[in-house]
Amino acid sequence: MVDKEIVNTKVFVSCIESINKFYVLRANEVKTIVQIQEEINYNWSRTGFLELENGADEDNSEEEKEVEGVDIKPGDLVVAKFQDKLFYRAKVLSIFIELDSSLTEVDMAEVLYIDYGNIGMVPINSTRPISSSLLALPPLAIQCSLFDCLALGEDTTTEFRGLVNKGCLLLETMGRREEVLEVDLIREMGDNMGYSSVRDVLVLCGKAVFYSSPSTIIPNVEERDYKQLPSLIAGSVHTVMLSHLHQLSHQQLPQLSVQLLSDQDKVALQLPSLMDQMGEVYGVKRSEELWGLGRCWPGMVCAVRDSRDKMWYRGQVVKVVKGRMVRVKYVDFGNTELVPAHRMRRLFQDFMELPALAIRVFMRVKVEGVEVMAMLKEGIDLVDLDMKIVEEGCEDILPRVELKVEGNSVNKWLKQFV
Repeated sequence: MVDKEIVNTKVFVSCIESINKFYVLRANEVKTIVQIQEEINYNWSRTGFLELENGADEDNSEEEKEVEGVDIKPGDLVVAKFQDKLFYRAKVLSIFIELDSSLTEVDMAEVLYIDYGNIGMVPINSTRPISSSLLALPPLAIQCSLFDCLALGEDTTTEFRGLVNKGCLLLETMGRREEVLEVDLIREMGDNMGYSSVRDVLVLCGKAVFYSSPSTIIPNVEERDYKQLPSLIAGSVHTVMLSHLHQLSHQQLPQLSVQLLSDQDKVALQLPSLMDQMGEVYGVKRSEELWGLGRCWPGMVCAVRDSRDKMWYRGQVVKVVKGRMVRVKYVDFGNTELVPAHRMRRLFQDFMELPALAIRVFMRVKVEGVEVMAMLKEGIDLVDLDMKIVEEGCEDILPRVELKVEGNSVNKWLKQFV
């Protein structure tokens, strides 16, 4: 299983060998790496543990006192000097002997700088023991490979480097192969294109190809789901707004989906801004090429474009009906619709931070006829409703509610038509 903490997170790319071997650093670990470097190169140097002169001129570097290195072996964690003359946490990969310019044998170590991912060759006397506090911290560099992606030439790495070295990216983890994460990197583009998949861009510009069919299911996407609002407690009263009135069930009990207006965080009020952002991202040219869905399956989260108002909504696949026709639930409103897959897009993690807003409930009042349902919708649509939870719901049972409009009971009003 992939660590859920790194399924979708913001990162910086710290070292690149190829599209199939590169390292990333989580954006929220930047402060940690600064603290580590201060501990190694400032605090330790004040105690004299490191034989470094604070602010020493480069001209005097050859006159620095030679310090005997530690007794090390492959697999050991140490601190090792880098080209910038600072020390960094490192793992010893191998030990070897090299001849210097005077043909003197020098004991050398090949090391992996564990917080960045790059490899260096250093004299063993340029390594030092690592403190127990720094030894306890896990490596910060995460080794990655672009999922299902094959480079087509030597310039692929150059193109990849140009795509990812301009700031923070969203890491989408799609699987794990031993200790290597198989990922895609999503960058925010500055030309009003919104978000762009690095894998897709490399393929579109002819620098890479997918190993398998584009319809291959991406493992971690199947596990993604929307956050849920807290359960509604029996006896509690909430201010809500109708988002969808469902068709009558065979029991003829009205079911409706509502959005909470009285919750502490006012999450429903954040939806218009989120939908505006989705419109900017998915409303660009070549949107289907960049983020179209090769294959759909029940439970898959997605963005879906409504055929009537042409706006983009958050959705979830209910059923693949036939071919490219898919039944999708609009998770913030509660209605479902049969849509062609070309109106659906890959949903970015930024658009999943808001919980799914539609809460489906029912009233225990038997209603006969669509005419009454039409009157009900006209009476409760676009107004604030007071909703009392009579019975809590569970996995297969909807919460039972009583509704009031301006103090008047909707349940009692419906009973006059029974």
